[in-house]
Amino acid sequence: MSSSKNTKRAARVDWSAGHGPLTGTLNATAGALAATALAHATGTPEWWALAAGAAGATGTIGAGLRKAVTRATLAFRGASWMAAGVWSSWALASGDPTSPTALGALAIAGIAGGTLSTAFAAHEETEQARRATLLSLGTRRAQAAEWIERLERVCRIEGAAIPGIEPWPSGNGYTVEVELPAGGTTRRAIADRTEALASDLDLPTGCGVQVLDGISKRRALILVKTKSMAGQERMFPVEELRELETVVNPLPVALLSDGGRAELDMRQASTIVAGPTGTGKTNWLHTLIARLNQCNDVLVWVIDFNAGSVGLPWLNAWRDAQYNTEGSRWAGADIPAPGVDWVASTPAEAKLMLTAAVRIAKARKVAYQAHMRAEDDDKLPVGPELPEIVIVVDEGAEVAATRAAKDVLAGISEVIRIARAMAVRAVVSALRVTQDVLPDPMVRKMASNRVCTGATEDSELGHFFGWRALSAEDSFDGVGSLLVGTDGKAPRGGSFWRITPTLIEDVCAMTSARRPTLDAPSMQAAGQAYADRWTTERCSHLWATAPAEETAPAGSSEGRPREWKATAGWDQPRGVHTPEVDELEAMFRAPAADRDGIGTDDAASEPAGYDGSDASTWTTRREQRQPEQPDARAAALRLILAAGAEGTGASALERELRPNFGTTRPTIHGWLKAWAETGEVVKTGSGSKTRYVHRQHTTDTPTQD
Repeated sequence: MSSSKNTKRAARVDWSAGHGPLTGTLNATAGALAATALAHATGTPEWWALAAGAAGATGTIGAGLRKAVTRATLAFRGASWMAAGVWSSWALASGDPTSPTALGALAIAGIAGGTLSTAFAAHEETEQARRATLLSLGTRRAQAAEWIERLERVCRIEGAAIPGIEPWPSGNGYTVEVELPAGGTTRRAIADRTEALASDLDLPTGCGVQVLDGISKRRALILVKTKSMAGQERMFPVEELRELETVVNPLPVALLSDGGRAELDMRQASTIVAGPTGTGKTNWLHTLIARLNQCNDVLVWVIDFNAGSVGLPWLNAWRDAQYNTEGSRWAGADIPAPGVDWVASTPAEAKLMLTAAVRIAKARKVAYQAHMRAEDDDKLPVGPELPEIVIVVDEGAEVAATRAAKDVLAGISEVIRIARAMAVRAVVSALRVTQDVLPDPMVRKMASNRVCTGATEDSELGHFFGWRALSAEDSFDGVGSLLVGTDGKAPRGGSFWRITPTLIEDVCAMTSARRPTLDAPSMQAAGQAYADRWTTERCSHLWATAPAEETAPAGSSEGRPREWKATAGWDQPRGVHTPEVDELEAMFRAPAADRDGIGTDDAASEPAGYDGSDASTWTTRREQRQPEQPDARAAALRLILAAGAEGTGASALERELRPNFGTTRPTIHGWLKAWAETGEVVKTGSGSKTRYVHRQHTTDTPTQD
């Protein structure tokens, strides 16, 4: 009862809403008619109507002048009031304001006023926009003059020009483009005086000035941060991860101060992230792992000697789903793979991981020579069938603490040094990048992606990003802020997202279906160390309670208990498709091979239902291809027929068929593609909105040749 009352009370009319052309015209004409009728009933002289119209015109013109309204709009508003006054005076003088003649004149005047109001409103909007532009240009000219004078006064640069000043979309500052004078003046003359420029601008604490390269040697960009971002917490945008991404593209890892996004190339470059305890470094690693989970062509391995804490949140949802944990929101959910593919929390496990990574890199060099030759690329082309491996290490101080751990760091250095082309990359986290924390300088020197979440000394920033004029005091706004540098360029300031354990579990549930599996040559090179990474004796220490033993299914030949192994059933490799050298010849030979009943190796290794031009078939396929089941195929067709004119999709069919038939999504895609080619079903939409409608429910049924 109370809820319904509250709902009714909340539905209120917004009386502050403005009038449109129609409602404004009706309101004005009705008001004029009502006032005139009242004046006629009370015997008011007609000159009172003229006086009221003149007073209204004077008032509206005065209000318009205060708001800097254009002259045309002022004239229109004044004329409208005078027209109302003249009509009212004439109607009173004629003796009957409600006569057909008076009402007709009022209607004509109202229609004319309403029509003209639209034109004058558009004129006013255009004129105000022009004024704002001129005001902005004038303001920028004034700012440009100030900057020219400031460069002369602070940096001793005479004759500089300011081609443009652009405010940031975030509202936190602006960018000044400077054209240096001829005569050999360099950008260094400005970069060395950034602190002096910030002082001259009297910027707030936490704000500063940064100098970046322009489009030529005589152009420089001065980034002026005028507003601090301290205390602004931004939650990680989990919904963005619904869109499939590839590790080949740069991945967004932070928000820049100017409103853009900092992106890192995780395919080509290794990454090092540094920052003291409490600066959010681990949180940033979680956001990076989330972005890698958005891709369907990358596997994440984690090394963390602090009980594997970085990797643990990425296992919870998967374990609860596999374990059917009572009380968990993921109990019974379909989460077939964890958010990270391997976790090493001890030096011994890390040594196994890094040894496997080195073996994989060397095995790929030999196994995929033909594949790289066909793709005409000296770097291994990655994809869902041939994923990249990203090893995340947290933290460097713990890694280098003991002799055994130093051997682990040597393995990381070897991976960074030899495995770039073979798609094995590393992300190393450390408290500092000095030799006492990272004794191997190759880790820092060969990592072209560099992220810093905080520093206590300016010298740390200089050692990390190169000896530039960077101030630790002005570079960070507290927890959540960072500097991002790539390819030896000057770092950019920004902030990163906050991601909580709940959001991490949401990411795992959302992206687990797209997790790839390791390719066959890599799995063979990794050996038993990789295959047994989730067995009880290897992973039970990662949880408070060890996984319980499972009993072999009823009817099996062995009734003895068996240990929990969550990788069973989805850890199978898939073949890699290598293009034919002569595609035209293969095209003409294919029909003959089909007639002779001869299959090709590529066709055998290609997953069922895979279509390189159809993005909906790029999903992860963990089970080995199963033989088609006629009963399941007929059941799928009946489900499409029962769906009616709205049709259904592959995901819905899989949910219905998998419990009874064990049918996988790739198999369903193969059926749908075959039915679409024969006209049995009609495909509508694309991507995630693809639907399949039975031909009996379509008006334009495709015809077969």
